[in-house]
Amino acid sequence: KPLTGTMTLDGKPYAPGSTGEAIAAGVFLVAKDRSENGIVGDFNIQENISLPFHRRMSRVGVLKRRIERATARQQIRELGIVCRSEKDEMSALSGGNQQKVMVARWISQAAKLFILDEPFQGVDISARRDIAAKLRASANGRATLLFVTELDEALETADRILVMSEQTIVGEHRNADIDLERLLAEVAGRPLHSAA
Repeated sequence: KPLTGTMTLDGKPYAPGSTGEAIAAGVFLVAKDRSENGIVGDFNIQENISLPFHRRMSRVGVLKRRIERATARQQIRELGIVCRSEKDEMSALSGGNQQKVMVARWISQAAKLFILDEPFQGVDISARRDIAAKLRASANGRATLLFVTELDEALETADRILVMSEQTIVGEHRNADIDLERLLAEVAGRPLHSAA
C-alpha cells in the first residue's frame, strides 16, 4: 500500500497552504523537536498554550486574558503539569512537563485531526502515561495520529497500529489480541517465517 501524495479531510482533498490555514481547519501538529519547533522559551506556560489561538480568545482584537488564564489552568490540572502557576517560565519546567505544555496547547481546542510526531521522546514513563491518558480521554470527535519509533509506546497508546517502511504501509493491526510475532517481523522488515 504505497502512500499517495493526496490527503483528504472530511472526505475532500486537503492541502493547507499555510500553518494558519491548517489550524483554522482544525488540523494540529505537535512537532518532534519541541525546543526548535514547539515551545517559545521566552513565553510562560499560559502564553505557550494560547499562542496559536489568540483570535479565538479575543474580541474586537483584544485578547481576553481571563479566558487565556482559565484555559491554561484547566490544561495544567488535566495533564498534571508540575508547576507553581500558569505564569511559570518554560525554562523552569522539566522536559516531560514542557512536552505536556506542547500537548496542552493543541488539546485545549477542538480539532478534526491531531498529529503528534514522537510525542514521548525525552519524557519519563509517568509523563508518557499522563499524555496518553489525556489523548484517549479527549479523542472523541477527532482523528489522532501518533508517529512513534518505540513499539511499547504504540502498544500502550494506539487503538490501531500501522507499520511503515520506505513510505509504504507494510502492516496493519488492531491493538487487541495482537499477533506480536507478526508485528515484530514487519517492524524488522523480514518475513514472518524464514524458510528452513
